[in-house]
Amino acid sequence: MTPTQQHAAERAGGRLLAGLLGALVVLAAAVPLGIAVRAEHPGLVEADQAASRAAERATSGSDALLLAAELVTYLGDPWLVTLGSLLLALLLLHAGRRRLALFVVAARVGAQVLSSGLKEVYDRARPVFDEPVATALGASFPSGHSLGSAAFYAMLAVVLAPRLTRAWPLLVAAAALSGLVAASRVLLGVHYPSDVAAGLLIGWGWVALCTAVFAVWRAEEGKPADRVGA
Repeated sequence: MTPTQQHAAERAGGRLLAGLLGALVVLAAAVPLGIAVRAEHPGLVEADQAASRAAERATSGSDALLLAAELVTYLGDPWLVTLGSLLLALLLLHAGRRRLALFVVAARVGAQVLSSGLKEVYDRARPVFDEPVATALGASFPSGHSLGSAAFYAMLAVVLAPRLTRAWPLLVAAAALSGLVAASRVLLGVHYPSDVAAGLLIGWGWVALCTAVFAVWRAEEGKPADRVGA
C-alpha cells in the first residue's frame, strides 16, 4: 500500500468511526424514549397528553395555524419524499453518479423500513382530539412523516453539500424543515411529541450511518475525499 492509499484508508476509517458515533449518539437518545413509550411511563404519558390538549386549543383558536399545519405536513408526506428520492436517484444515475444514487435509495428505503417496522413493534394508539382536524392510518410511534422527512432532507443536504462553500446552513435548513413537519403532526392531533421526537432522531441517525458508509466506499475505490465525508 502506497503512502497515499494508506492515508486515504486512515481517513476512511476515521469517517466511518465519526459516522457511527454520530448515529449512535442520535439513536442513543431515541432508545430511552422508545423504552419509556413502551413502558407507558407516567411522566411521558402525562406530558404527551398535555401537549396534545395544548395543540388542540391552539388549532381550534386559529384557522391560520391549522391551515399552516395542514400545508407544512405535506412536506413530510411519504409519497412526496419517496417520489423526491426516486427523481433524485434517477437524475444522479443519468449524470453517472451511481454510488450517490444508491445512497439516496438506501436512505429512503431504510427510513421506510424503520418506520414501518417500529410501528408494528410499538403499535401505539394515536392521540384523539375532541373535534378531530385530521386523521391518519397506522400506529402512532414513531411518526412516519417525521422520520421520513428527517431522513429525506438530511440526505438531500448531504447530496448538495459538496456544491457549497459551507454546508452547515443547508444542514440547519434541512433540520428546520423536518422539525416543522414534526410540529405539524402534533398540531394536527395525529401524533404525540414523543412520536415525532423519536422519528426525527431515528431519521437523522440513519442518514448519518449511510453517509459514513458512503464516504468509506468512496475512499476504498480511490475517489477523492469530499465534504460529504466531513
